[in-house]
Amino acid sequence: MNCLKSELKKKFKILFKIKFFIFLLFIFNNAYSATLFINGNEYSDKEIIISIIGDIPETDENLKSNYILKKLNNSGLFKSVEVSYDEDNFYIDVVEFSSINNIFYSNNDRFKNEELDEIIQELKINTLSNYNIDILTSELKKLYQSFGYNNFQIDVRSEVYDNNSADLYLDFNEGDITKIKKFKITGNENFDKNLLLSKIKSKTKKLTNIFANNNFKLFQINNDIIRLKNFYKSEGYKDVKIDYFIEYYSDNKVEININIYEGEKYYFSSLQIVNQLSTNQHIQSYFDKFVLENNFKEDDTYNNDKIDKLEQEISNIIETAGITSFKLESFEKVNNNKVDLKFQIFSTETIYVNRINITGNTRTFDYVIRRELDIAEGDSINGSKFKQIRKQLNRLPYFSNVEVERNSIKDNLENIDINVDETQTGTFNVGLSIGTLDGLTFVSGLKERNINGSGRSLEFLVNTSEDNKAFTLNTTDKFVYNSKINHQYSARYKENNFSKSKSYKLNTFTLDTSFKYLLSDNIYHTFGIGYSIKDYMITDTSTVSSNILNSSGENISFNFINNFTLNTLNSFIRPTKGNYFSLDNIIETPTSSTNGFIKNIITSKKYIENKNDIFSIQTKIGNIFSINDNEILSDDKFSLGGRWLRGFDHFGAGPRNSRTDYVGGNNLIVTKLDYSKPITFNEQNPIYFNLFNDYGLVWENKNNVSSSDETIRASYGFGFNYYSPIGPIGFTWGFPLVDKSYDIKRMFMFTIGNLN
Repeated sequence: MNCLKSELKKKFKILFKIKFFIFLLFIFNNAYSATLFINGNEYSDKEIIISIIGDIPETDENLKSNYILKKLNNSGLFKSVEVSYDEDNFYIDVVEFSSINNIFYSNNDRFKNEELDEIIQELKINTLSNYNIDILTSELKKLYQSFGYNNFQIDVRSEVYDNNSADLYLDFNEGDITKIKKFKITGNENFDKNLLLSKIKSKTKKLTNIFANNNFKLFQINNDIIRLKNFYKSEGYKDVKIDYFIEYYSDNKVEININIYEGEKYYFSSLQIVNQLSTNQHIQSYFDKFVLENNFKEDDTYNNDKIDKLEQEISNIIETAGITSFKLESFEKVNNNKVDLKFQIFSTETIYVNRINITGNTRTFDYVIRRELDIAEGDSINGSKFKQIRKQLNRLPYFSNVEVERNSIKDNLENIDINVDETQTGTFNVGLSIGTLDGLTFVSGLKERNINGSGRSLEFLVNTSEDNKAFTLNTTDKFVYNSKINHQYSARYKENNFSKSKSYKLNTFTLDTSFKYLLSDNIYHTFGIGYSIKDYMITDTSTVSSNILNSSGENISFNFINNFTLNTLNSFIRPTKGNYFSLDNIIETPTSSTNGFIKNIITSKKYIENKNDIFSIQTKIGNIFSINDNEILSDDKFSLGGRWLRGFDHFGAGPRNSRTDYVGGNNLIVTKLDYSKPITFNEQNPIYFNLFNDYGLVWENKNNVSSSDETIRASYGFGFNYYSPIGPIGFTWGFPLVDKSYDIKRMFMFTIGNLN
């Protein structure tokens, strides 16, 4: 019986092949009732030529010949084409362009020969057709323009040999890089010109930013216009329109003229959710609560990010209720400059993911991209999930651009097509930092964010100064392919010289591992475990504190670190608005070498911007206590002075036994009040005038300290902060308001680096 079935299957396959072959012959004969004879096509396949001709129209032979001739000439593949006919036969004689043997370059200073070879290979330039040469010169011109060479010219010539092959010679006239002379902005009634210039990447060169790159790149100008539009829309100007024109000067410089129509500023007015889901009616109570909690205030500025965030949160409510087949649409009703926002939820048929196709990742592995997705083949997909996919992938640092599309396959099946453009992921930095606190500091770092396309990062940092040295090696990857948790391994070695302030040196070697994930919007949680070896070397036994003297030599400890961070600051280097909050909890376990402790630190920063005025308040609160109720080592205690109490030296204020024996305390509270205002009109590299008032207190020690008065310290002062192209530079003059005679003051402080 099985043999009979097998035989019937074979006969059926043979019969199917015969019928399919007859069908193809029928199609071909209908398409080409005439017979085509092609000569001279040494490099072009006959099938390709037939596909170029396509369907020949049903007319007389003369018109058919003209049609064939026009099609082949327009293809740009042939130097000449001749067509003749008799009865139903057409004779096509083609002369192909010469094939390219070698390409030679001259005067190409900007790009190496190997780089140009790669570009030509990608363009598939292999014959001397006019079409190919036009593409080649056009792409090379675009390439040079992208680097600022707007006067680029190229001379193309060839040497053809008897075998119809040729050598191609490209002579480059690169010209000089076009520079941006100045920007002219009109129509900006609500935002200062310098603020707008800070939002774009194109720069002009001035005395205050002599290191700026002011190369004129047309593609970058177009991207800058998009950045300006996005800035205006984020500030509520949803109708903004921006265009530009370029004025060229004879000295190879340009003036960029930007015209802005701002329109009105819009505000959110009301929020409404219309639930048309056919099932799970009790979900309406969740929507009512959500509207109540997220109802707009009078000054809530309209922006698309807020709408996307609300849409995502509403989608989460629906999916948490077990509903996966829905459609969520937003509608806006504008009344004057007020926007009523309505979300409407519909029931839909379930759409499933058929395939997830990933292209463009020549280096990065597929799984690095897939692990960022919350869906896989076979899962249901809706509009909100799709938007989230796009956002998640565009946040990855491995790609310069990510395009995501949904393509319907059947009524309830879709493919998700992901195309990525990979970018350079490795960086090497070398720099110097100079300050009155730490002296001259050499900083160097090597970082690779995508090792071998695995998505794993590796970072090596060196930070050395006269009294301190630090070497750090970090590697970070996703934890068990979970895109929401980053797993980090670290090895650190530090040498600290506290001879001048505490009469000892300290070498510390630490191995630790930590896990970091996004707990909610802008809030990160980090948990880590570490192993440390501390080596205390006493430099003056007569002045060093007794607990440090007793700990001389190597001390081993195990540490648990817990951190919560909220960060909504608009900039890390130069914040002008937003909030920062950090809670650190450190537990050092008791061992044979140490008594163990629990340390808690709360850091809070708030910045408020009012036109050009910036107000900030920064506070740090700390507490440390011994697990075994013993004295805490002085290097684990809190200190006061330096950046957190200006007008006092580092380790300058608080309990001490002598000038070279700073003890510190188990508790700390310090607050910094600042007012800053720009005094230059260059937003790219501004200079700020700063007034400040600091208050701080460090107190409590288990043992008696010879100089310890648990009273508050205070200072005031002024300074100038210059945000230069090489980094922020600060000049600060601080004057104690409340101090003690044994405190060490420092009136002037100069810093290159972190000013906050």
